[in-house]
Amino acid sequence: MINMILSISGTPQTGKTSVAKALAKKLGWALVSLNQLAKEKGLYSGYDKARRSRIVDIKKLRTEIAKISRKEKNLILESHYSHDMPCDFVVILRTNPKELRKRMQKAGWNGKKIEENIEAEIMEIVKSEALENARTILEIDTTGKKPEFVAELIVRSLKLAR
Repeated sequence: MINMILSISGTPQTGKTSVAKALAKKLGWALVSLNQLAKEKGLYSGYDKARRSRIVDIKKLRTEIAKISRKEKNLILESHYSHDMPCDFVVILRTNPKELRKRMQKAGWNGKKIEENIEAEIMEIVKSEALENARTILEIDTTGKKPEFVAELIVRSLKLAR
């Protein structure tokens, strides 16, 4: 594969970070955590008081990704909004809502945030957003699967998508 940007997206706690790390290791590709990049570069447009979180400036983030992609031949982007970046292939990770709830509770999330994200998973919000840009999309259920196994599924799909 030459000059490909792959996005790993999905509702929070579906395994994006673990799968992205396993995939980057397997393929030898550069990995960019969009949340980390936004934090390092201060790429925010405001603050959401209700959610107690910063609002990422997608336009500025796209500019940064363009700079990185000029230096890196192949790139993996990871975040619940990575499908909003320019990319060639989008992987949407899904998880059974019962399992997702357990993961969020274990991570110490508050009830309102858990319910909002469970609803987003059930309503396929991330998938719907990704489909708006009509890209090649692969959807994988991560429930009960190890990150390395999911990474292998992605590699197999990339070979078929060539």
